[in-house]
Amino acid sequence: MQYNDKNTLSLCSKLVLVVTGGIGRNIMGTAVVRALKKAWPKKDIVVMAGCPEVFGKNPNIQRVHNMGRPSYIYEDYFQKNKSMVMSVEPYQHLEYTLRTKHFIDCWCDLLGIEPAGIEPEVYYNLSEVEMAKDYLSKFDKPMVLFQHQGGKVPEEPNKKARLIAKSGMYKRNLPENVAQQVTDGLIERGYMVGSVGHPNQFLPKGAEQVKFPIRAIVALVPHVAGVLTIDSFLLHASACYKGVTPTVALWGGTNPQVLGYPWHRNIVRQVCDTPMCHRPNSYLWDFEESGFLWDCPHNDICMNYKAEDILKEFDIAMEKEKPNDSRKSESDGRKSEGRWSEEANAKCPESKDKSCGKEGVPCNGKGELTEKISANSRAN
Repeated sequence: MQYNDKNTLSLCSKLVLVVTGGIGRNIMGTAVVRALKKAWPKKDIVVMAGCPEVFGKNPNIQRVHNMGRPSYIYEDYFQKNKSMVMSVEPYQHLEYTLRTKHFIDCWCDLLGIEPAGIEPEVYYNLSEVEMAKDYLSKFDKPMVLFQHQGGKVPEEPNKKARLIAKSGMYKRNLPENVAQQVTDGLIERGYMVGSVGHPNQFLPKGAEQVKFPIRAIVALVPHVAGVLTIDSFLLHASACYKGVTPTVALWGGTNPQVLGYPWHRNIVRQVCDTPMCHRPNSYLWDFEESGFLWDCPHNDICMNYKAEDILKEFDIAMEKEKPNDSRKSESDGRKSEGRWSEEANAKCPESKDKSCGKEGVPCNGKGELTEKISANSRAN
């Protein structure tokens, strides 16, 4: 189906966008809705979503349906109206697999529309915002939202169930002992730690469990002191506010160039021969000869961060929010972390105005420059 066929689309009064997947993918879908409305402003846009609350109150949408229990779809969109169903799989887009184009841009490309930015957007009314502020007001310390586990929810609140749940997911969870050490370090720094996750997931001692409905958690983001997250829905929730809240994102099995955001502090550990592989569920799933799902031969080393390194990166992110702060991080030149290097930038023949040294902006030169991992460092 060529979704950019104007002759076909002229026959349709409604566009039905299908958004599958988890919460993070649904949040990214809001950026696609914006682009779709910009491309077809006179069409009514309907969304069928796995996480419909993400799209609530969105002015670009006429109606949103729950994918799990849609009602009156035939009567409303096909019996009485001429509608086009728009369902694509960005993970199988060539430029996504080549890691040269952001997931949201690939999504738009498959729909035959021009992207309208990769910033997601979730809309709220005043009462929802006030409820978020009221919740935070009960604490005498600023809160840091911390998501250290994501993906499939464990069936029971025990370690065995947590291990089973993560076995079928790409590598993104922090080890539980590291999550505890990070929590302890944040508490020592004077923060209240809001651990974002399901009650069956690991809750570090001393942390407040944040288990609200999705909209309520996203509404907290602009009112907390900072966000520390793996590649999960909190990453995309923070992206909705584009740098308002300092955010450190810890990457493992997935690639920030195609799934992340340049206004976050993206940290990567390239410590094996297939970094950011997105296995086992990257494109068409991976099974071993035994018939079992692929398991990492490196024992998830990409997520084996040290707590002190995570806390150091968080301190740097928080310092950058202070006014008149020209302090340069010692870690900015560490090649293993994918950081931009000022010394290397000075040696770069292509960097005449040093613009590639700015946070989140890729270097267009070659040679000795280290790679800045961000969504903006993808190829044009």
